[in-house]
Amino acid sequence: MRAKRQQLPYLEEVRTLRHVCFAEQLRSANRAITKLYTQHLGDSDIGIAQLSLLIRLYYFGEVGISKLAQQLETDRTTLARNVQLLEKSGHVVIGGGEDRRARLVALTDKGYESLKRTIPRWLEAQKELDARLGRERWDELFAGLRLLAKLAAGSPQTEHDNQAGKKVRRKSSDGIELGGQ
Repeated sequence: MRAKRQQLPYLEEVRTLRHVCFAEQLRSANRAITKLYTQHLGDSDIGIAQLSLLIRLYYFGEVGISKLAQQLETDRTTLARNVQLLEKSGHVVIGGGEDRRARLVALTDKGYESLKRTIPRWLEAQKELDARLGRERWDELFAGLRLLAKLAAGSPQTEHDNQAGKKVRRKSSDGIELGGQ
């Protein structure tokens, strides 16, 4: 039997919002997009997350973990775990840098061969998304996601960004800021 709970005005207000949680919508979109890429990558021995990392290693050659984390916009700890998995699978090699603390990562021949096989499949996924979304929506979504990444990283907002943000912010009767339209 459920205990009777006090009704919270701000929780009831959330019911009327068009989108309850921005993070939930992003996770849902991420799952759908990851599924599409996974279908295109098929039996490739790397997934979409590993592909991004291997592409950066192809571009940089041998690179330090810190620089790689910065380029991938992730934290060192998460990147180190992913790099270790790719090292175990033989896609990358980790070596020492100029001092003991620096660890350099490089693409192996196996990693390069995986890229060669996977990139055409990835390009097909990109083309499918572009066709489904249309160029204008693709560009808008991409710009919006870049903006979100900058906001999450604490980058300063432009006046335009601040004005756009003000248009969608609301406060509940209890003073709690809500998203929505």
